[in-house]
Amino acid sequence: MILAVVMLALGVLAYGVSGARLHRGSQSEGGPLRSASWWIGTGLQGAGFLFTLVARRFLPLLLVQACVTSALAVTAIIQHVQGVRRLRASDAAAVVSVVFGIAALGFVTVTGPPPPIEPLHIWVLLVCAALCAGGLALPGGPVRNGLLSGFGFSFSAICARLLVGDHAHPLWRFWELPLLNWVAGLLIVSGMALGQIHLTKGLARGHAAPVLGCNYAMATVFPAGFGLVLLGEHPRPGSLLQLVVGLVLALAGALWLLRAEDEAGMLDDRDAHA
Repeated sequence: MILAVVMLALGVLAYGVSGARLHRGSQSEGGPLRSASWWIGTGLQGAGFLFTLVARRFLPLLLVQACVTSALAVTAIIQHVQGVRRLRASDAAAVVSVVFGIAALGFVTVTGPPPPIEPLHIWVLLVCAALCAGGLALPGGPVRNGLLSGFGFSFSAICARLLVGDHAHPLWRFWELPLLNWVAGLLIVSGMALGQIHLTKGLARGHAAPVLGCNYAMATVFPAGFGLVLLGEHPRPGSLLQLVVGLVLALAGALWLLRAEDEAGMLDDRDAHA
């Protein structure tokens, strides 16, 4: 248990530092792929995933998922200290509102054991991949790319959960895996790649907090909805009030951060004209 808590704390820290690094690298003049900061951020994302993967073996899934959203606060604090984006009291309250709102939403659904992979699951996830890829043709922006990045990471995580939960087909016996499992594996890679591309595009056009807030929100809401509709999961009894409060907190915090983003953009434009 102590190991799981330590791994969870390291995962949150890795994701938080990753957000700050990715934001700096995404706005590099030479492009993200030529930025050491972007690659460090990507590596820290991978480390965060591995740390939280260990934590998920010993701690409830929803607890881990809720704690990971606090990485948004870590990123905001780092950027405040570095002077990238100074947090006013209202901005800090908005970040806390988003974190607690998303955490509340994460606890609404009771996660059960994953069912066997079915063709319907794969077809729906293939459509998700197509929609996420199609989003690359849309104009970029903090909200759109933040949501699309969370969408990509979401269906990738769903596929990973289905694969790991398919005890009838162990992954180490890959030569015996059915076609559906192979497709799910490819969807994991494509979801991570698409999510990273959208995240980079969003961070290149705006501050980290709004982009990552939208990312974490989608990464919480979409898997919960998928589980309710297709995986036989169910809402926690008496969770309607929690659902409403979580939505209000998350949306109010996100809207305030986006409003602050617009104000910062207007100030930058005035400085440029001056």
